[in-house]
Amino acid sequence: MVGRFKRLRTAVLLLALTLALSACQVDIEVGIGFNEDGSGVVTVDVALDEQAMDLAPDITSRLLTEDIEDPASGWSYNEPRIDDQGRTSFSASKPFSSTEQLESVLAEIFISDDVFRDFTFERDTSFAQVDYRVTGVVDLSGGLDLITDPELTARLGGEPFGERTANLAGALDAVTVRLVLDLPVGPEKEEVLQLGQGAQRITLTGPDESGAAVTLRWVAWAAFALVGLSILIAVAGYLLERRARDRSIDPTFTQDSLARTTGPAPVQPPQRRLRLVVLNPLGVLYEPADDPAELLASFAVERGLEPDDEEVQQLHNQAILGRITPAELWSGIGLDGDPVELTEEFLSQYTVRSGARDFVAEMVRRELPVACLTNDVSSWSTALRERLEIDGVDTWIVSSDVGVCMPAPGIYEALRRTTSVPYEHALLVDVGVEHLDAAQALGMSTALLADARPADGDTPGHAVVTSFSDFFRRRPRS
Repeated sequence: MVGRFKRLRTAVLLLALTLALSACQVDIEVGIGFNEDGSGVVTVDVALDEQAMDLAPDITSRLLTEDIEDPASGWSYNEPRIDDQGRTSFSASKPFSSTEQLESVLAEIFISDDVFRDFTFERDTSFAQVDYRVTGVVDLSGGLDLITDPELTARLGGEPFGERTANLAGALDAVTVRLVLDLPVGPEKEEVLQLGQGAQRITLTGPDESGAAVTLRWVAWAAFALVGLSILIAVAGYLLERRARDRSIDPTFTQDSLARTTGPAPVQPPQRRLRLVVLNPLGVLYEPADDPAELLASFAVERGLEPDDEEVQQLHNQAILGRITPAELWSGIGLDGDPVELTEEFLSQYTVRSGARDFVAEMVRRELPVACLTNDVSSWSTALRERLEIDGVDTWIVSSDVGVCMPAPGIYEALRRTTSVPYEHALLVDVGVEHLDAAQALGMSTALLADARPADGDTPGHAVVTSFSDFFRRRPRS
């Protein structure tokens, strides 16, 4: 009805009348409703208040709607109606099949193709849950030029409304643009904008969790708990045998050995059962186990740079929090090559740790769920999963997806909420002591994967394993 709908010149004249008086208001609502596959419908509604209708009472009979009523346009025009606020509303809608087609449909609303741009629709599926995310930019900086017809303006001597508009600011304020986004789940999101307003980035997210799938997950984990208990009993037997044999504390996989050298032993929650094994893939599933920021600095040195280690650490922290893109990370370090090629070269140094695939497969065989918790860039984590192909991990919690890193409690809480497993029934295996300290403080069981066992008197406060086989050793038969 405005701009390119496509040449409703009577509507433009109506806007000229209403903009001339500050008491009149024109509301333009652009609604975008999405389906699960990214298709949907764009609806445009132009509402005129009673003062505007009094100025042009015969507007409904004078509107030229042939353009949008033509089946070839793809638009569906609705007859004018009176809404619940007493305004006269004119609306039309048009479907789209993808975000690319969405921008094409949106480009037909205003004179400028840049008003709506860079729209994306993402659908991330995990067990029992689907997350939707829509982003885009709305730029109304063109002001009144966005709702006027260039051909008509030329015929009117360069004045879009036939005469000079004395109060331009008042004219801009008279037009309100509402963008309403509607995902397949969750409430609508409305952004109220004004003509003349600069570019605004719009973001909308919504989760959809299947109740039936969650119920099945709880039932399955109840069965997994019995298997987990048998594993704990077997490991505890092995550790007791080692302790008696060595006559010293060997901090292997048991909660009794997790006590610090100072202070009383921690109080154990009743009926602790292993229901979830959590692995940090960087260092546990993949090698090398070095700090990724240190690997980034070495990567830059190999390419002739002399990076500041502290600056690289800060850039890496921003990337794993999702605040900068990989391209911005590489540029910040000083590497100006193709970001995709740089990422591929950097990730190519990672390999699968010996025994990792067998360990995960054994957990699957025992019907014990496995989750991965990691400080990483989401796209890098996905690329490593696809390249190194370790099957059997049920849940991935990546820091850049949730906006918080280990050892902050928030990322552990994201794991708990996603898996619905209480902390006291989960075991975290990691190469970072600070990550394990935070998990232990929340009540999780912990195991440190190290190259060698600690020296006598040097206890990290966590169970220590040097290979995946340590989890399955049993007391030898006499």
